[in-house]
Amino acid sequence: MESATAGLRQQIVQEITSSGGSISFRRFMELALYDPTHGYYASGKAVLGKNGDFFTSVSVGAIYGRILASVCREVWEILGQPEEFIIVEQGANDGAMAHDILGFIGAFEDSFARSISYLIVEPFEVNASRQRKKLCDHRNVSWLSSVADLPPFIGIHLSNELLDAFPVHSLRWDGENWEEECVGQVDNELTWIVHPIACEALASLAKELPSDLPAGFRVEVNPGLNPWLNVMFEKLRLGLVLTVDYGQAGVDRYAPHRADGTLLAYKGHRRFTDLFKAPGDHDITAQVDFTALARSAREIGFEILGYNDQHHFLVGAAESWLRSLGDFSDRSDAAQKELRALQSLLNPGSMGIQFKAIGLGKKLPTGKPLSCFKYQRPGKDALNY
Repeated sequence: MESATAGLRQQIVQEITSSGGSISFRRFMELALYDPTHGYYASGKAVLGKNGDFFTSVSVGAIYGRILASVCREVWEILGQPEEFIIVEQGANDGAMAHDILGFIGAFEDSFARSISYLIVEPFEVNASRQRKKLCDHRNVSWLSSVADLPPFIGIHLSNELLDAFPVHSLRWDGENWEEECVGQVDNELTWIVHPIACEALASLAKELPSDLPAGFRVEVNPGLNPWLNVMFEKLRLGLVLTVDYGQAGVDRYAPHRADGTLLAYKGHRRFTDLFKAPGDHDITAQVDFTALARSAREIGFEILGYNDQHHFLVGAAESWLRSLGDFSDRSDAAQKELRALQSLLNPGSMGIQFKAIGLGKKLPTGKPLSCFKYQRPGKDALNY
């Protein structure tokens, strides 16, 4: 075990001891990912792509950023082409998505390009440094350490695989009640320890969960969603919050094959369920409960503009570009490369169905759906439970 990992493990054990024998899984996940010195994300260990720990839609190719740029332009047009249009990105990792979006927008040198300011929300300097290096040719980019620091803005907030990294509580249904799965130490090994739910706020969230599941069914609860949505609603004057992530909604969230929950760890393109081995050395994720996200968003005041799997989201958003390519036998090498990347993003066997996109609007004119939500699959009705 690396010394850095050992140091974080020792810190976790100390917290377990001082807390009377266990800590919440949410606290464990927070330390494993965001401890300033040893956390997987905070310390800069997270690397995407072929030579990293996992692929994202961004790492497949620049086509993903190109399509998101077209979504940004469409929102700008719907809002009446404001002179200042803010694109906020949160969870930017190395800055590749911003690079692709800004590169495509800047190539036109038109009024839309001139209206753009790009704000990256990045709390960790090691990541901000990578982003500055990647985006050194773009002068309209600035950085903030949290969404609370955002100015009131008109525009769009983008995130790709952000919410799956929010620290979560792990709950287990015992047949009559929801219990909390905490992290303790037995025989010098970190392990699960089950307790009755003691936190009143967590108990309130558990009341939103179904009670007709088989005993032993596990789910994750994300208390960070509501505060995040509240800040976004406060800061966004008018526009769109668009987030893409993997997860489920409605009855699909409680399908029998998810009985053991959705928590997974990733390292070197391998996924595994031993979350406690070498904390800080690998990614930990929990799939997004889009029903809970939509419920909170509606209560805060957002309008749900659409809920799509990535396949239908990208087909709608890219349709005009695809039609412009003309004869399928007459394409440039660059267009062929982009189409191959798009095929990977659309593939129903992997990214196309696994990833979902949800649009949360505030005072956004809705005469017709955004192109990315033109083809609704599974659609907003799937968010109900």
